[in-house]
Amino acid sequence: MDLRRLQVFTKVYECRSFSRAAEEVLLSQPTVSGHIKSLETELGVNLFDRLGREIIPTRAAEVLIAHAKQILEMVEQAQRAVDAYLGRLRGELLLGGSTHPGQYVLPEIIGRYRLLHPEVQVTLTIGDTSEITEKVLKGELEVGMVGAAIDDERLAFTPMMDDQVVLAAWPGHPLAGRRLTLTELTHTPVILREPGSGTRQALAKALRKAGLELKDLEVAAQMGSTVAVLMAVRAQVGVGLLSRRAVEDDLASGRVVLLEVEGLDITRQFHLVTRRRRTHSPAAQAFLALCLAEQGE
Repeated sequence: MDLRRLQVFTKVYECRSFSRAAEEVLLSQPTVSGHIKSLETELGVNLFDRLGREIIPTRAAEVLIAHAKQILEMVEQAQRAVDAYLGRLRGELLLGGSTHPGQYVLPEIIGRYRLLHPEVQVTLTIGDTSEITEKVLKGELEVGMVGAAIDDERLAFTPMMDDQVVLAAWPGHPLAGRRLTLTELTHTPVILREPGSGTRQALAKALRKAGLELKDLEVAAQMGSTVAVLMAVRAQVGVGLLSRRAVEDDLASGRVVLLEVEGLDITRQFHLVTRRRRTHSPAAQAFLALCLAEQGE
């Protein structure tokens, strides 16, 4: 029984779609259909019922899937054992990053990781903190880096580095060049990140410490990404709360300026997030080791 056909069969079973499975295994849809047809001919039974655009696994497929997954896992374990013996890493590493660390921290770390392990293919998923932690929890990602630690005993959070959230405005903003009071902040149109973002959580925590709540702010807009907030600031929609790392180039070029707020210090930490009690792949173990080594420097 051909291993590639089993891989394709497993992906079709999971996706319930020839087209989506083809995208996952990097093959054309006709090739995927051909693999399934060949496997059905070899076994002498239909594995999927084709009902228009919908496909439904047959009972034979339900019987086969558990064995197919076991076979593929054994093949992967054998490959890992040989790679360990030879002292090399290869395969795929699925990482996630919330907006700021995903855009401004992880790419550099991935670059160093790839120099050490060039045969590992790294896939980086960007989302807000809630999305990334949820994917780690479900096992869709092995490691994430996020802007806030959440309270979930199933997840482990390791502090990595500090990050400062700043208030950015366009040049010529009426309040530019002087220190704002908290009262002035509450009367200034602001641009917030979406609920679930680490930046928003850090802001809410700092406001509570200062005796305020998010509802006390005059919210001009909510944006789903760092770039969107920055572009909105430059378009004079309002002042934006952003990671200092995200505005360095715009500060240097004079496209934005920073506003200081008296009594409001928004400092947070980026955290590595993993699922507790999960056995990490060698590729993930090597990535975690690299991150922790850099943390100790």
